[in-house]
This record gives sequence, structure tokens and C-alpha cells, in this order.
Amino acid sequence: MSGKTITSSKCKACSRVIVPPRETCPYCGKNAGPMEKIELPNRGVVQSYTTLQMPPEGFKAPLSMALVELEHGALILCLASEHAGTPINIGNQVEIEVDSEDRFCYRAIT
Repeated sequence: MSGKTITSSKCKACSRVIVPPRETCPYCGKNAGPMEKIELPNRGVVQSYTTLQMPPEGFKAPLSMALVELEHGALILCLASEHAGTPINIGNQVEIEVDSEDRFCYRAIT
């Protein structure tokens, strides 16, 4: 992610956009050729969300996560930002940022 964009890759064969970027399309394989690097805006729409009361080791409960759809249909799984603000719902607009451990995090756009 650079500034207000998220680095991703687009398959030249199926046009799917993948975050984080990859060399090879996970759907088409190596026969599709190298993927094109593209930048997406760091805003998206919540498609689903959950809160884990018993998160994996290294995380504190409750751990809120959201599946966010970006431009071109790219999906990204994000943790709640320390500055997440208001609770989210499906259909809410969120902004994506990267935390100190390079994990994608969301916060509601108010």
C-alpha cells in the first residue's frame, strides 16, 4: 500500500483483481502469463464482518474483522483499526490502512 492506494494485481486473462499482488493468477494459473500491477483506492464496502471472542494467539479479544470489497471486485480481509470508530454493518463504506505490522485494517467513514 502506498499512501492512499492499495497495490494489487490484475489477471490479463480473467480480469480478476487480487490483493495482495501476486505474480500468478490463483484462478488461471501460469498459463495466463504475468499479472499486471495496479493501484486501487483505499476505500471499499463491507461485504461481511465478524467479531472473534476467542481470537488466535497473539491477538486480543474481541477481534473484529471485515471482508471489504474494493474497486474492480477485489476482496480484502481486514482487522478493525485502533481508530475504527463506530461499529460497522454490511454495506458501510470503510477506509483501509496498514498497521505497524503491515496488516490491513479498516475504519468506518463518517
